[in-house]
Amino acid sequence: MCLAAAGAVALAAAAPSGAAAASPTAAAAAAAAAPSFAAPAELASARFGLGAAVATDGAGTTTLVITGSGAPKLLQRAAGAPWPAPARLPGDPRGMKGPVVAAARNGALGIAWRVDTPHKYGGIRAETRDPGGALSTPIEVAGEDAGGVRHPALAVDPRGDALLAFNTDTRKVHLSLRGAIAVSFRSAHGSFAEPVVIDDEPSTAPAVALATDGTGIVAWTHSRRVYAVSIAGGRLGKVKEIAASRGLGDVVAAAGPRGEATVAWVRRAGDSRSFEVRAKRRAPGHTFAPERVLAGVRGPISQVAIAADEQGRTTAAWTEDHFGRPGAVHPVTTTVRSATAAPGLPFGTPRVVAPARDRDRRSLSLAAAGGRVAMAWGYKLDNQHVGIEAAVGPASAPALAGSVASSTLVDDFYVVPPPAWVTLGPNGAAAVLGVLPTEPQPRQRADRLVAVDGR
Repeated sequence: MCLAAAGAVALAAAAPSGAAAASPTAAAAAAAAAPSFAAPAELASARFGLGAAVATDGAGTTTLVITGSGAPKLLQRAAGAPWPAPARLPGDPRGMKGPVVAAARNGALGIAWRVDTPHKYGGIRAETRDPGGALSTPIEVAGEDAGGVRHPALAVDPRGDALLAFNTDTRKVHLSLRGAIAVSFRSAHGSFAEPVVIDDEPSTAPAVALATDGTGIVAWTHSRRVYAVSIAGGRLGKVKEIAASRGLGDVVAAAGPRGEATVAWVRRAGDSRSFEVRAKRRAPGHTFAPERVLAGVRGPISQVAIAADEQGRTTAAWTEDHFGRPGAVHPVTTTVRSATAAPGLPFGTPRVVAPARDRDRRSLSLAAAGGRVAMAWGYKLDNQHVGIEAAVGPASAPALAGSVASSTLVDDFYVVPPPAWVTLGPNGAAAVLGVLPTEPQPRQRADRLVAVDGR
């Protein structure tokens, strides 16, 4: 019997112990500013393997691609409208794995994915839409002759330009986990150019970002170094090493107008048991400033995410894992923190978005628009209780996160924190998506994709 449950939570900040009571006016203002979330809506279900990719453009239209429930499905929802019934993508693509979606003002849209038919890691394809146009049929960017491909990363700007980067020649590496870095650019109303390999060393998944004026950046790592290349007017600059760190994982990147850019990564410190979040920022018209440590903790920092709004206001968020905290139900508990940098300025002091308490948190997602940010992730309390948490609010002071959807299981399955995604519209409306486990029959597991609207 399925006992899945979902809830909606609105949070207000609590005054510290011993603090003076807030005035009625201040309390009313705080209540008005507190985020609220609607009840979850189920969009898809499957035995296992549900996935999603989502983005919202500057007009508030949200595009969602669902995989794992038969053929890939497309949902496009106008601002304020209910979720529509799913439809097939143009050209009815097959073998889609790991899709990514990017959107920008007035309808610019891009969808890219890895093709696993007829062979795994067989190619990269994309569909694009210029402002005022229609979504194209699949475009082959890389095929079988690429020697294996993986990890497409995509960004679009308001004109409809698209920047696509991915790992290529991956079959030279065990399990195709890494590959050379290839980049392809598409000008609005044009076609994707022949991919250019800008680094032939086996590298981590690339990160890409485009600002509203078409300037942007691609970043990646290998050999304990962080590399980046800038793009402006569709032209790639020179590949530069911007940092060197031991214990590097994947990097993330964000871009602001006039060449502003931020690259962040997790670094393992010298004793191998401490971790740091580090970042480098580039102001418009300048080179990268010295790297800055945003966080340093005893224990793993499992994930970092970054996003910039239209003005270049940039927010970084990360997860800090703790082991064996007294009183915790689960052996791993996680704190989520974030820090924000105004355009051209360094990051401010980090703040707690979700205290550790008793929850293991994973799958951090972050979006920024109009001076606001939205964050979401999956959490696990124990093998019977999992869910999705989210936070939304001003970039300088987002509210504390709360649970927006949850599942309660009867049987003692081994479960992990569920995947989650978030997107944010120009009017401050957020859409949170997550894949929650259910029990359609005793001792049977299934998944359902839910969407929760909030602001």
